[in-house]
Amino acid sequence: MNIFARILFVGCLGTGAALPCAAAGNEGGIHVEAGYTQLSLSGDGISLKPANALVRVGYDITSNFSAELVGTASVASDSYQGVSFKVDNGYGAFLKGQSEILPNLELFARAGWMRTTLTGSFMVRSASASDSSFAYGVGVQYRFTKNWYGQMDYASYYDKGGDSIRGPSISFGYRF
Repeated sequence: MNIFARILFVGCLGTGAALPCAAAGNEGGIHVEAGYTQLSLSGDGISLKPANALVRVGYDITSNFSAELVGTASVASDSYQGVSFKVDNGYGAFLKGQSEILPNLELFARAGWMRTTLTGSFMVRSASASDSSFAYGVGVQYRFTKNWYGQMDYASYYDKGGDSIRGPSISFGYRF
């Protein structure tokens, strides 16, 4: 049992919560993913296609359930009428459920909260705005080995007031 599972187990004993304790001993482990997402940014009749790199760090509570933190950073902007737009960065927390449908192949869904910062630039001037929103996604994951895997997903990172940021991503991960 790793250190995180031990801490959760001791915390469960202190509170008498049996279900989280059973979950902690079931799988345990950390996974790290790095990937690329081609975003679709839309609102007020404008549609843009910036791109971001992403990193996820997660803790496997059970073999079918994990908690994840995600961070993104801009790698490409798009422009509209001479103004360059990019999703400068984003960060969030998610819960992820997954189920193996074939050997080494899993379907998953995640839901959580994401904060994003959008930046627009024209010549030497720029402006930024940040906001947060409910976020969710679905995808498929394939294990190449016991530790290495790849995944593809489609996620909605922001959807509020008629504006949205969503798109597909591809990433590779490692389970410790």
